[in-house]
Amino acid sequence: MSARAALAALGCAVVGVAFVLARVLDRPDPFAQPAAIVASIVVALALYGLAATVVLRGRPLGRWAFALVLLVAVTARLALAVHSPTLSDDAYRYVWDGRVQAAGVNPYRYPPESPALAGLREEAIYDHVNRKFAPTIYPPAAQGFFRLAYAIHPDSIRWTKVALVLVDAVAICLLGLLLARFGRPPERALLYAWHPLALVEVGHSGHVDVLAVALLLGSLLLTVRGRPLGAGVALAGAALVKFYVLVALVPLLARGRRFGALLAGALAGTVALAYTPFLEVGTRVLGYLPGYLEEEGFESGSRFYLLRVLGAESPGARVLYELVAAAVLAMLAVAVWRRRGREAESIALLLLAGLALATPAYPWYALLPLALLPLAGTRVLAAGSFLAASALLLYVEQKAPGHPTWPLHVVWGGTSLLLAGAALSRLRVRAPHIAYES
Repeated sequence: MSARAALAALGCAVVGVAFVLARVLDRPDPFAQPAAIVASIVVALALYGLAATVVLRGRPLGRWAFALVLLVAVTARLALAVHSPTLSDDAYRYVWDGRVQAAGVNPYRYPPESPALAGLREEAIYDHVNRKFAPTIYPPAAQGFFRLAYAIHPDSIRWTKVALVLVDAVAICLLGLLLARFGRPPERALLYAWHPLALVEVGHSGHVDVLAVALLLGSLLLTVRGRPLGAGVALAGAALVKFYVLVALVPLLARGRRFGALLAGALAGTVALAYTPFLEVGTRVLGYLPGYLEEEGFESGSRFYLLRVLGAESPGARVLYELVAAAVLAMLAVAVWRRRGREAESIALLLLAGLALATPAYPWYALLPLALLPLAGTRVLAAGSFLAASALLLYVEQKAPGHPTWPLHVVWGGTSLLLAGAALSRLRVRAPHIAYES
């Protein structure tokens, strides 16, 4: 069988598995009996691995191959998008925030349970909104998307997810353009587009992280085209969906003083303009972010995988861990700055290191580094691929009976070991060169 025929057959299989996975996830509690969902994801990962091998090891397949990658990606996501989300209820909060803004209310002012919003409540959306006691956590760019989606089709979870699938289609196209710009086959976008993590978190759960993915890829494309103002605006948009995207500033500012100054200025101006309509609430414009960090155990240290493994969750251990983590990220940032070039790989590395140190509870945090993997080198690709492939196991830890801890060891222990191995491998490669120069 030719590579083209194999890719087409695997694409059909991916779509078929997406339909099966959609039916499995459509149950009220998919992880009450996790065997079916785990088996579906394993099959999806196997198909993905075969397809990735075709595009990585074979010759470039031409424009038709990228069209196939995009078609399969969108079809598989839509197969999941038509069903209600069962793994996460975040999409209901998106619709609620859109409704609040449509009523002319600042989404950072009141929590959903506030009497001031009583007239906006109804069962289909409000009953499923999470953290009714807290105002929204989502930054202004995300709020802009919620408002636009609500204006086009009010009170629709299905439409909101379809809109995010369309955003993801744009992200895949941007990824294809970036690959072509770097002289790589555009069909390598498959490494993101067909990944089960992206299918589930965009198609089924409808997470707004994909908007940050599209804006970050847009910023990278504008960067390589030498347009710092546009790159700064797009990067600001990405950061105003997910704040941690700001790690991308390190490699982008390293491109040069003039480029960096223009990019930073555009970013700062965009952030200021984006927050202006919401500033009437003062410092509450950050929404539930401080409460979320406390709730998820970042302030106490209970979220950090290494501290949990060592049983050292005291305040002193947390402070020491945070200092060490900050030092590691600072050293990595300096190395990235001095290295310059290969911005996408550097951003992926910084994101992966940050996630491995913070060890968040939710799989969708891995979407951003996953989208950059087609542009990365072998070492970063290995660690990022492992995280993306194993991230869905975090749902087992959260939702399976008994809340088993072994998924944490697999996901965060494995990712950390691969990143450490990549760092040591790089040091071994550079060591003979240093010795020779001395």
